[in-house]
Order: sequence, then C-alpha cells, then structure tokens
Amino acid sequence: MRALGRQWRVDAGLNADHELVQSGPYRFVRHPIYTSMLCVFAAAALILSTPLPLLLPAILLFIIGTEIRVRIEDKLLASLFGDRFAAYQKSVPAYIPLVR
Repeated sequence: MRALGRQWRVDAGLNADHELVQSGPYRFVRHPIYTSMLCVFAAAALILSTPLPLLLPAILLFIIGTEIRVRIEDKLLASLFGDRFAAYQKSVPAYIPLVR
C-alpha cells in the first residue's frame, strides 16, 4: 500500500492522475497484495486446518478468484498505459514470483 500511495483503492479502477508503479514490491510481482493474501491464506490454512483434503479446493478457489481480479486490473492498466504496461506485464509475473 505504501508503494501505491494515493492510487491504492479497494475497487478496481483508475485515478485521473494514475501512474504505473514499478518500484518497491512491484519490481517482483504486479499484484503484491494478492501475493501476501495467498501467503497468509495458505499459512493460516496449514496451521488451523486439520482436514487437508479441504485445503486444496480452498486454495484453488482462492486462486480462481484472484485470477479473475488480476485480469480485470490488468485490462484497466493496459487501457491506460498501452505498450508500457504490456512490456511490464511480460517482464514481471502477476502475483506468484517466478511464475509467468
């Protein structure tokens, strides 16, 4: 949130003075908030969950929802930043480091 500053928002959208942030955690993943949410979810599930068979479907459901959100946000950014965002998108994974 600190790297985004005033651009951070709950809903997917663009501000009038939106900038393409590529510093801080955005050097490693395009959506670091989803990276942290996935890590917290997985850690909590491993610590608190005894029925392991429910863990995998829960993580899968989380990833499906996150993929939908990432695609929406990427389309918004692509509509504003065009080729600049396309280059960033090719060079930096969405939310799982080292996975493109």
